[in-house]
Amino acid sequence: MKKLTLILGILVAANILYAQGKREAIREKAELRIEEFKERLNLNEDQVKELKALKESMKPELDAIRDDEAKARSEKMRARADLMEKRETEVARILNEDQMAELEVIKKEMKEKMETRRNERKKKRGGR
Repeated sequence: MKKLTLILGILVAANILYAQGKREAIREKAELRIEEFKERLNLNEDQVKELKALKESMKPELDAIRDDEAKARSEKMRARADLMEKRETEVARILNEDQMAELEVIKKEMKEKMETRRNERKKKRGGR
């Protein structure tokens, strides 16, 4: 019985550590993305601070949408889209016209990259 408890404890601990590692990797990736945006958009420190504050202020709202089990998936998607639209309005307030134009280029590149990955996965699965 003690061995079983020990094994279960180790599995739970390993799972927690894995999840924490995954979260940390996501945070690191987000920080790298911020640095990339900072360089490509030629952001000043005030803009970086405002954009980070905007991200942090919206996190609880996004979490609430994700965790709301009373809403259907389509309702959650709509609520998230509304929140992203609000974010875009705020980003447009923070950036100048040239920065917004470059941001649109970056978004287009990201969309194309996602589409390429999606097509590659479809090919691997047999074209479904």
